[in-house]
Amino acid sequence: MKTLGVAVLAGLILCGLAFEQRSNPSRAMGPAQPALPSGSGETEASTSTRQEATEQQPQDFNARCHTAGVVVCQGFDSPLINIAARWPAPGLYPGGDNSIHGKFDRSEKASGEGSLQFEILTHTGANAAGYWRQPLGTNFGAGATFYVQFRERFSPEMLTNNWGDTTWKQIIFHNESVTCGQVELSTAQYYHAGFPIMYTDCGGRGVVTNDGTPPYKLEQGDYNCWYGRTNAKDCFLYPANQWVTFYYQISIGHWGKPDSTINAWVGLDGKPMQEWIKMANFILKNDNPGHDYDCVTLLTYMTNKSAGLDLPTAYAWYDELIVSTKPIAPPTPTRAH
Repeated sequence: MKTLGVAVLAGLILCGLAFEQRSNPSRAMGPAQPALPSGSGETEASTSTRQEATEQQPQDFNARCHTAGVVVCQGFDSPLINIAARWPAPGLYPGGDNSIHGKFDRSEKASGEGSLQFEILTHTGANAAGYWRQPLGTNFGAGATFYVQFRERFSPEMLTNNWGDTTWKQIIFHNESVTCGQVELSTAQYYHAGFPIMYTDCGGRGVVTNDGTPPYKLEQGDYNCWYGRTNAKDCFLYPANQWVTFYYQISIGHWGKPDSTINAWVGLDGKPMQEWIKMANFILKNDNPGHDYDCVTLLTYMTNKSAGLDLPTAYAWYDELIVSTKPIAPPTPTRAH
């Protein structure tokens, strides 16, 4: 991928990344012209968390759910998850056609009885599959640290379809009132490049090193995924038809100051966790303190997705969502089923 200017990169990051939830949860916002952030050091706290993430012994889902600090434990293990939720309750919400395209899937699961499957049909727009909304029941503001872990599986079509001028999201940490704003940390595929990135401020700032001035790293930690030099050796690439563990530690310092830390790890089934986001001294913003991180949304939303595209049906599955105030052990390997 050839190197682009920062302004062009910022605009492309926004393609497929703006998704707002207010009283109308499927409203899409238009892009703004963003700047990218600073911060790349390592603190004693982030070093400790890194050790906990890589050295803890694997535990099954039930054991992880019953450890101290857990505020959300969702295993997607019942057909009852098929029932559409009523705003602002947790659960499934419809796609752009007002139909539910998420469902309980007993055939694919990381553990338990099943998982949550999203189906992206051909000739569908931005909100093709709807989303799962998960309020946390607690508020994480200045001075707080929270941890999120989930497992996800991608069909080959998720990775090979040419989605056009857009790309898909995976998860958003946000305030219940809005997913696209200052209090937002999203994970999404980078362009059509087959690997994840993180951003905040409704796509306005990427979680990258060096103030977003080339050369900078899109993925850090155990990876050296440099902007303009992305490759399979230095970047974590999504695998098809495998359960992948995504694990995050978010430590909020003072709003608007460079003292927050974002760490994220990824793990293929049965293999050690590898850090792909390692950002200390990061600026997290909130123009309305007290309305802080209190919700997680799982989704495959793609801004600018054209309903005119004739594409094979694609699927993404989620399982084992845990949110905690304390570090979460890695999962045991998925059993064959």
